[in-house]
Amino acid sequence: MDDVIKTGIGELDTMLGGGLLDDSLVLILYDTNSFGWVLGVEIFRSLVNRNGFGVVTNYSFPMSLLQKYGKMLGFNVKELGESRNMAIIDVFSAVNGIISDLPFVYSPGEIDASTYLPKMVSVYHEILREIGERKPIGLTITLDGFAYLFGEESAMKLLQRNLVMKESARITERRRRPVNIFLLNQDRVSKRFISWISQYAEHIIEFTHGEAPGVEKMVVRKSLLPEFEPCTAEFRFSKGKIRIIPERLEV
Repeated sequence: MDDVIKTGIGELDTMLGGGLLDDSLVLILYDTNSFGWVLGVEIFRSLVNRNGFGVVTNYSFPMSLLQKYGKMLGFNVKELGESRNMAIIDVFSAVNGIISDLPFVYSPGEIDASTYLPKMVSVYHEILREIGERKPIGLTITLDGFAYLFGEESAMKLLQRNLVMKESARITERRRRPVNIFLLNQDRVSKRFISWISQYAEHIIEFTHGEAPGVEKMVVRKSLLPEFEPCTAEFRFSKGKIRIIPERLEV
C-alpha cells in the first residue's frame, strides 16, 4: 500500500499491521518510570534518516537537558540540527523567557493560549522552506508538557482547532503531509484528556513498567490498518538500545 510507511523497526511494523498510515498521528502512552517514550524517538530517528525532515516541538525541557536525553540514546541533537535535517520549535524556552543561540532552534516568541496557533503556524511556515521536498516528521516532547503549560481545557481546544486547520490544508495545499508522534506521560494528565486525544490518533502504543528495570509490557492499542490484530510484546531498554519481543494476544 502506497499510503503505508514502514517505521524501519520490523517487529513494530508487524504489530501495527504493516507500518504507519501516511499523514497520521502516533500516540505513545507511558507512565513515570517507563522508557516507552524511547520508541517514539526511535521511530522519529528512523523516518528522518529515510529522507525525512524532523520537526521537534519542545514543551517540556531546557535545551541542555533535551540534548542529554538524546545523548543517552546515541542521538546527537546538535549534529542533526546543524546538518539541516531537523528543526526544534522551542515553546518551553519561549514561555520561560529563554532565547537559544542554536541556529536550528525556532522560538514562537511570547506566547499564550490566545496567540498559540497564529504564532506556531508562522514558525512552521518558516521551517517549511528548510523542509523542501522531504517528508515532515513531527515529534511532540511532550503532550503532557503542552497540557501543563496551557491547561488541559485550552490544550484540547487548541489541538482541535489545529486538526481543523490541518484538514483544510490537505485540501488547499500541495505538499507532503507529515507523520506526527506524540509522547504522553499518562501520570501527568487526566483520563479525560487521554480519552479525548486517543480518538484522533491513528495508532496508539501503550507501555507499562514492571518490577524488573528496563523490562516493560508494550501493547498496540489501536492501528487503523486493515491487517491490524490486537497484540502485546515485551519491551526491553538497555544501554540506549531497544528490543521488542512480540506475543500474540488470544482473542
